[in-house]
Amino acid sequence: MRSVRIVGTFAMGLVLTCGWVSLAGTADALKGTFLQKSAFGELALTFDGKNKFTVGIDGKIFVEGKYKVTKDEIEFTDETGPFAKKDDEKTGTYKWKQADNKLTFTQVKDKAEGRSKALTAAPWELKKK
Repeated sequence: MRSVRIVGTFAMGLVLTCGWVSLAGTADALKGTFLQKSAFGELALTFDGKNKFTVGIDGKIFVEGKYKVTKDEIEFTDETGPFAKKDDEKTGTYKWKQADNKLTFTQVKDKAEGRSKALTAAPWELKKK
């Protein structure tokens, strides 16, 4: 009976681990709103789980765009908004990590200095519902 429990526990752990790995490489992995305090107010980065994001300050949206998650990398592409980047600054790529309801970014490639500073300045905390 003990060996059945051990095998069952191992199998459950394998299922949970494999499920997390597959989720980590999808847009749905980042669904929600993450907040960060800044000198300008409270920044909110919202992912819809379907490849769309928004960035706002104190409830006002400043950038809307698309994102693409590939394993531990995310690519942001600005589309609209007063702070949306254009041309060769339109897209930036980052490594991302989520743990303990906190999201962090490390720049891989981005010509938009403002976006890079905002994303990497401090951890983003998942908004409590």
